[in-house]
Amino acid sequence: HPLRYRHRGYGHPVTALRLKAGTLAAIAAAAEAAYPHECCGLLVGRREGAGETAIFDISEAVPAPNVAPEPARHFEVDPAVLLATHRAARDAGLEIFGPYHSHPNGAAQPSPTDTARAADAGTAGTAGEVWLIVPVGDDGAGAPRAFAFDGGTFSEITLAVASETGD
Repeated sequence: HPLRYRHRGYGHPVTALRLKAGTLAAIAAAAEAAYPHECCGLLVGRREGAGETAIFDISEAVPAPNVAPEPARHFEVDPAVLLATHRAARDAGLEIFGPYHSHPNGAAQPSPTDTARAADAGTAGTAGEVWLIVPVGDDGAGAPRAFAFDGGTFSEITLAVASETGD
């Protein structure tokens, strides 16, 4: 198995993923630039709250080359970026909460391949992991959606967009 991100999981679903408008715009721009291939990267930040009020506050979306053999249909975060991001996040007291990626000419929802990869014990397969998916087509990027993985399935969670001042 290729090197994967590790996430410790929290044993319960997270209710929201929060990121700044500029970060979301950068992810959408990456999706458009990679089209017709999938873009990908890592969501880095801190957990705020507990239980049913838990939020993953994303401080950075780290772009990564998609090194999948079929980048138009799948994504694979470059292992060098993954390793460097793990080190930088650890040193800063942050965590990698999961990936973001685009679905060229597809919907902003986990595909069967996404579900299988998330459930793979070599990937992470832990409750609390989040995935951000951006649909993209000839007309540009669409509205992204966020999902939490519970160890077996994905559930949509709130995607909260904060202003650049942190509101």
